[in-house]
Amino acid sequence: MLLEYNIYDNFNPNTMRYDTIEPSPGAHFPRGYPAPKARGVILDYELFQTGYEFTSTGVLTTEAKVGDVIEILTTQDNSLAQTPDKTISQKLSLWYVITTIDDDNKVVLQNYFWYMIEGSSYPTANIYGYAGTFWTILTGSLYPQLMLWGSNANWEETNLELKFNMEADTVEAKELATSLFSKIQLQPVTYSYDLFNLKSPGIVVGLLTNEWTRQRKKFRLDELQNPALEKIVITERSQFNFINVFVKDSSTQQYPSRSKGYTLDDNDNLVALNTYQGDGHDLPEQRTVKTMFYDKEPTDAQIKSEIMPSTTVSKIYFNQIKLYPIQVNDLVEIWYKGIVYRGYIADRNFTPNGERLTFVEGERG
Repeated sequence: MLLEYNIYDNFNPNTMRYDTIEPSPGAHFPRGYPAPKARGVILDYELFQTGYEFTSTGVLTTEAKVGDVIEILTTQDNSLAQTPDKTISQKLSLWYVITTIDDDNKVVLQNYFWYMIEGSSYPTANIYGYAGTFWTILTGSLYPQLMLWGSNANWEETNLELKFNMEADTVEAKELATSLFSKIQLQPVTYSYDLFNLKSPGIVVGLLTNEWTRQRKKFRLDELQNPALEKIVITERSQFNFINVFVKDSSTQQYPSRSKGYTLDDNDNLVALNTYQGDGHDLPEQRTVKTMFYDKEPTDAQIKSEIMPSTTVSKIYFNQIKLYPIQVNDLVEIWYKGIVYRGYIADRNFTPNGERLTFVEGERG
């Protein structure tokens, strides 16, 4: 599959944010990105649409430099439902930033969104509420490395209340984004759009799919799709069976001098030591202790999750199904070797020999 690209100078927000268009007196909107400085064909490529797991690579046929923005042009459909009644139809472009380039013009590419938020952090005390709030933090509350003209999200998909308990006072934007997208089973889509109807498109990031209400797609995998199954540990905690918990006092913003202790009994029920009335024979034979610090009172489920055995999920890589094309962010149910897996498509890998998809098991929330 032959793919062309457009290449641009870095979309530097230091200057682009102040380059505005005034369509009417008093109305100022940021001008879109400029025309490309070069166009070429990318060779020997491996291009990941979302960058969920990997960076991308390829060989360019024109000159470029580190920091340049590159748009990979495809003929694939990239319809996006922006509202229940409005779906835009356009061809899929893949947007990256060049992070390294060698003497043979081989480049390493980082997806635009992930490069944009790199280096940013946010106070953990302000991280609470709904998924849509966290998306706003990532796309509107931080000064990013790249120019962003706008963001949007399916408000029904992001109307999901989430809670993050984190030990540190701050969290890196990439860590917050990874956790958010895992919980809502949506990866960000980066696309070009004339947001202000000025015939001057800019880069927009969205938590969107080709349908407003996602319908779970069901299919079977066989050897034709060359599936590869992996088990990944999403929460590693099997070495602990006892936890000391410190919760910050909301009035003083100080931690108490004494912790609360929790463990699990033989039936994996959470046991609070300060109310335990047994003789200890239903508790672990040996303690393996960890300590957690919380800004807000954690739920029993959150405490229990820290001392339960490790949680693993399945990840399946497989070739695109030509008669039943699958897209990024599709909710799916897969039959493979007699087992049913439910989850979503987290990434799509383009190579000269075809497409390969990344399935991640799990449920929303």
